[in-house]
Amino acid sequence: MTPQTTTTTAEELVPEIEQTLLDSRADRALHERRGVHEHSEQTELSDHERTVMLDVTLALLIRHRLPIDADRAAKAVAAAQTADARTWAAGCARHIARVAEEKNP
Repeated sequence: MTPQTTTTTAEELVPEIEQTLLDSRADRALHERRGVHEHSEQTELSDHERTVMLDVTLALLIRHRLPIDADRAAKAVAAAQTADARTWAAGCARHIARVAEEKNP
């Protein structure tokens, strides 16, 4: 499988990032309804969602052959964190766009 090298704008990445978070939330809610997990502490849920968003952000950096700085990405994900999935996804997408801009000024 050849990595994609197309130029993608932050706006084009938002739906994919947002959908990843929404899928994670739906999966977690399903498990909680089935009694697989006790209701999670809010901080545990927040940590889990931050990990999901970091994973998808790093995956998109890799897919688009951009430099990876995991610490910087983690800070960007944490700074963008909000309960609104679309807004959070947009913040992560802006980070990816900044990295792309720095690579190809």
